[in-house]
This record gives sequence, C-alpha cells and structure tokens, in this order.
Amino acid sequence: MKKILWPMLGFCLLLLSGCSTCNRSNWPEQPVLDHLSVKQKSQYLSRTKQTLVNFRATADHLHKHQPRPVEGEPLGYQREQFHCEVVRYVEVYVLPILEDTEALHNVETRLGVAKVNLLAAYALYETGGTGDARRLLKKYDQRYRSDVAIETAMIDRRDMEFDTLGEAARHLRARLAR
Repeated sequence: MKKILWPMLGFCLLLLSGCSTCNRSNWPEQPVLDHLSVKQKSQYLSRTKQTLVNFRATADHLHKHQPRPVEGEPLGYQREQFHCEVVRYVEVYVLPILEDTEALHNVETRLGVAKVNLLAAYALYETGGTGDARRLLKKYDQRYRSDVAIETAMIDRRDMEFDTLGEAARHLRARLAR
C-alpha cells in the first residue's frame, strides 16, 4: 500500500503546485514585431521555422526512445515539460508573426508565415497538444486553404516530410480527425 500511496501523493502535490501543467507565470512577453523591416521579419521567420523543425525532431526522438524517468518524477513528466516548452515557444514567439498584418500580406513573407503556422501545428500535435494543433490548423485553413499558390508551394522535405504545404495540411487534418 505504501508503494502506491507515496508516488500518488507526490503526483498530487505536483498537480497542485502547477508543475505538471504549463505554468505561464514566468513566460517572457511576446516580442513586438511592428518596427521590424520585411527583411528582418523574413529572418525572424527563418529562425522560428528552424526552432520548430528542431522541436519536431526532438519530439520524434522522444517518441522513438522513451527516456528513463528521473527518480521522484511521475511517468511522462519529462515529455510533459517538453510539451510545455513547445507551447511556450508557440505562444510567445510564433503567434506574434502569425498575427503580423504586414508579414501576412507581404509577398516576401506570406509563404514563410504559412510554413511556420503549419510547422507549429505539427509541433503541438506531436507533443500532445491536439487542441492547440487544431486551432492553428483552423487558422491555416482560413487563411490559405483556398490559396492555390500557398497550397501547391514546394517545401523542403527536411522541414516537413511532404512535398507541398497542401499535402502537409491534408495529412495533419486526417491525423487530427482520428
């Protein structure tokens, strides 16, 4: 009985302390992008895209190689903390560029915004955030689903394992529908 009671008590304490959910109290403020030039926004998109690609690679690695739990931590704690880092990154750094009017409509950045939107949805889905992934996919669909240029845009298979953004979006839609 004690073998079950102590881990359960520890898990309950973690739940009550806010450690097992994403604690937003210490997150940085979102950057203001209005003052950036189009070239700077392109660079921001490039760095953001690369970070999301890295998050996806890490999620894939964690999925394939289940890390050993650290003594005293509940099972899945490390995975949950990684998910919280992805959520934090998306909310703090990705959402501002997805909502930037100039980046959304500028010829030089529009495709980059669409890619980052879809990559963020994948990163959230692959770390267990299906609700957040659905919201970002819905945003993508509202903006780009009827845009043939975006949907047929070729993408680097190293970033996403698909040839076009439309193909990647269809695949994520199907996965989220399950």
